Amino acid sequence: MLTENHSETDVVPLAYSPDAAAKASGRSRTRIYRAIGNRELTARKDGKRTLIERSELIRWIKAMPVMGEAAAA
Repeated sequence: MLTENHSETDVVPLAYSPDAAAKASGRSRTRIYRAIGNRELTARKDGKRTLIERSELIRWIKAMPVMGEAAAA
């Protein structure tokens, strides 16, 4: 699967660490952990590692309130 920021040799991650999820979403690491704690964002555990699925991160962002023209439609 190619996106505008990835070439054929790049691998699009299936899951992110909280730090990588923060970078990918433009939110802070603290906000990611708060969303997990508030059950707004679902995370998985693999031993000590916390993983956030790409699709879950997208779902969380899309669940945020919409502002501007799209909100009026």
